[in-house]
Order: sequence, then C-alpha cells, then structure tokens
Amino acid sequence: MGSPEPLTTRPARSRFFFFAAAWAAISLTLGSLFLSACGAPASRPAAGDVANAVRASLDHGRGSFDHATWDDLLSQAVDQGLVDYALLQKRRSDLDGYLARVAGADLGSLMPMELKALLFNAYNALTIRSILNHPQVASIREIDGVWTSTLHRVGGFDLTLDQIEHNLLRPFFQDPRIHFALNCASLSCAPLPGWAFTGDSLDTQLEGRTHAFLSDPRQVDLRDGTLMVSSYFDWYGDDFTATGWQPRAATIPLFIAGYTSPEVAEEIRAAGDRLSLNFLAYDWALNAAVPPDPLMAPPAPAGEAATGNSMNSPGEDGVVTRLRNWITSLGPAGFLLYGLVYVLLTVFFIPAWPMTVGAGAAYGLLAGTILTSVSSVAGAAAAFLVARYLLRARVARWVAGSSQFAAIDRAVGREGWKIVALTRSSPVFPFNLQNYAYGLTAIGFWPYLFASWVAMLPGTLLYVYIGAAGADVAEAATGQVNWLVTGFKWAGFAATLLVTLFIARMARRALKEAAAEPPDTDSA
Repeated sequence: MGSPEPLTTRPARSRFFFFAAAWAAISLTLGSLFLSACGAPASRPAAGDVANAVRASLDHGRGSFDHATWDDLLSQAVDQGLVDYALLQKRRSDLDGYLARVAGADLGSLMPMELKALLFNAYNALTIRSILNHPQVASIREIDGVWTSTLHRVGGFDLTLDQIEHNLLRPFFQDPRIHFALNCASLSCAPLPGWAFTGDSLDTQLEGRTHAFLSDPRQVDLRDGTLMVSSYFDWYGDDFTATGWQPRAATIPLFIAGYTSPEVAEEIRAAGDRLSLNFLAYDWALNAAVPPDPLMAPPAPAGEAATGNSMNSPGEDGVVTRLRNWITSLGPAGFLLYGLVYVLLTVFFIPAWPMTVGAGAAYGLLAGTILTSVSSVAGAAAAFLVARYLLRARVARWVAGSSQFAAIDRAVGREGWKIVALTRSSPVFPFNLQNYAYGLTAIGFWPYLFASWVAMLPGTLLYVYIGAAGADVAEAATGQVNWLVTGFKWAGFAATLLVTLFIARMARRALKEAAAEPPDTDSA
C-alpha cells in the first residue's frame, strides 16, 4: 500500500481553490466599478424622452426658434468677450423672458441646426443667469454644483449644464467646434460672442468662433518645439482626435493647424512628429467687464450659496497638472519611457509603487492600469531571466539560509504556479526579491509570468486608483470633473483596498499551509 497523501496538501489545495474563486468573483465586481469610473467628463447620449426629442429633430425637424431677445442682450452687454453683468442685471426681465421661451420650446420640432443653436444659446444664457444669481462671486467655480447639480428647464426637460453639453450636444452632434461655442463665464473659456447663434448661419458662426479661439496666442502658442494649447484639448482631447490608436500629440496639432494663424499652422506642419504637446494654465477668473465687489454684493439666493469648496490651491494646479501634461505630451514615447523606467526600477530593487500611482494621475484609470500591469510584468520577467541565466550563483547566495525561501521552493515543487500567485498576493517576502528568487525554483517561465500578472492585478489597480482619484480631487476646481464619476473612483478605491487586504489575508493562510514541509510518512 502506498503512502497516504500528506495531510497538509489537502487544506492547502482547498484553500487555494477557495482563494482563486473569491479572487475571480471579487474581480468581476470591481470590474463594473472600474469601467464606470473611466473617463471624465464622459460624452454619453441621454436616454428617455429628451433623447427621443433630439432624435426627432435629427430625423424630421422642420421648425425654427427666434433668438432676437438674446441677440439684443448680447449686443448690448458683451464687448470682446467681456460681459457687463450689471447691465444684464438691469435687463433681467428680458433674460428671464427669453429663458421662459427656451423652457417651453418643442425640441423635436426644430431643424437639427436650429436645435443645436438653441442648445448653445440656452447653455450660455443659463450660465449668465447663474452668475446673476450669485453676483458676489469672482469665479463661477465658487457656485457649488453649477454644472452638475442645478437643474434648468430646457424644452420641457429639467437638465443640468453638464447634461446639455455632455449628454446632448457632444454625443448627438459629434462636432468638436461645440467647445468654442459654449461659454463658462471665465477668461480662458471660449469668449462669449456679441450675438446669438442661429440655425441658418450656424456652420459659418462655428467656423468663425473656432478660428478666432485657435488664432488667439493666449490659447495656442508654439514654444521651442512644444505646442502649448488650451486645457480644452486635455479635458476633451478625444473629441479632437482621429479614430484609432493615434495619440493626442499627433492628431490634436493637425486639428489646430486647420484653424490657427497661417504662421503657426506652417510651423506645426513643418515640425511633424517632432512636435510635443502641452496645456496652458486655465484662468477661471470671471469674464466681467467690471470685477465684482464682494462687499457690495447682495447675498446669494437661498439654497444656492457659494461655498468655495471647489477652489484649487496653487500647488494642486501646478504639480499634478504639469506632471500629467508633460508625460501625456510625449505620446507613444511616454509609454515607452514609463515602461523602461519601471523595468529598471524593478531590476535594481527600487520600489516602483510611486510610478504606479503616477500612471493613474497621468493616464487615468484604464490606460494607467494597462500600462502599469504590462510594465510590472515586464520587470518581473527581466529579473526572473537574469536570475535563471546570468546571476544564478549570486542570487542563490542572497536567499541562502532563508527559511521562507526554502519553504516556498518546496511548495513550488508540489503546487507550481499556484504558489507564485499566492506569494504575489501576500507580502511574505519583498516583491522585487521574489522576481529573482523564482528564477532559482523549478517553475517554468510562462506559468511564472501568467501567475504573476494575474495575482498582481489587485495591487496594481489599488495604486492606480489612488493616482486617478487623487488627480480628480486636485482638479475638482476646474468644474470639468464629473463628481459622479469621481465618486465611483473613490468607491472603487475603497472596494479595491478591502479586496486587496482580504486577498492578502487569504493568500497568507493558504501559503502557510502549502509551504509547510510534509511530514515524513515512511515507516521505520
């Protein structure tokens, strides 16, 4: 009769399979949070009745809308993009009358270009009204929830400014010139025109606004081979890029060259792939012809008090934005540089977690996770191969006398890749040392690589979450961060932290059992 199977392997195997099943189930749960958190602010078509109204306009709309009142207000109150809010306050009844007509408009009956013009004018007029409701503010960012929470009646539907822009205009019309028609009451925004948009002249008007904005050296500037552009191209870069996998640094300059001054356009085309892309600081000061006097201003309407919670500190504006802008401006070279540095850090025993956090801040949740995951696996592979084929004797001296390594070496002989997965999930001994130590074991290269990649994902996701969510907080003052999306990121971060701790605890227990030396079952 053969020797019985060592008792320690049964609980080890059962615990490992329980660990694997739990890891898979939790990963699926986190996946929904992960995907929902990618990208902000998202351009997603609205659903329900308002979407049906827009589609009706696009399919068979024939009507028009009169913007004469709004046109008259703009012609009187706007001069070179600066707004006389005091004059508009005096003519508040005219503005409210115009917006009352906007509230009752039949969106589905309008011709597509008429609907587009109405949404532009409605957005800009509602922004003006928000400022008039809070005359004490020096920046629209001081109005809490101005883009994401305050509802306005447009065409019989209650919509926020973000919904008008990101759920109606961007997804249904897919015209990058939209961004040069909407005004956010700030100096770096596309200037408010002194006239209203109209359906019959809309294409010409949009071409003019885009050309004027991109010809302004305050918005587009070429400096020593670097194209400095408005933060619009950072926030909404995908709207200006060609389809496919071409980086922003390659496609955004081509869009700009079509509208900027002839001199800058010629330099952009001459520079070609040598041109790098960076983003200008955004001035959120109010676009007022006369700065407001907070001491003389009446209190804000009840329920709409400005909190100032969304204001950035100078440090937050500088470090996070400059780092991300520099890295992303490198295009494909940035990915390659990041991967190379990550591999070198891993090979030379230098903790790479700051790089993982930085990838989240620079590239966002999805791209940051993919980039870091690939880079960390490449580093693990490089160290493994160095230990197995180049420095085997030296690595053996490093781990000589380590009871932990001896136990893991025995366990790898029995359980193979499962032990790799467990040690990657549990900090039983230093991560970078693991990469070298496994080169001495019997594990094959590909099983080692696959188990390492899968088991490192929760930790990678955790650190990338920190970077991505932290970048959102640092930029929340821009008003361009979708707080629902940011909330998902922080919820995902909390969930990932708990899951990572849970997996580490399970892995530590399973590893302890799997690595235990089997008792001697041979009879004397």
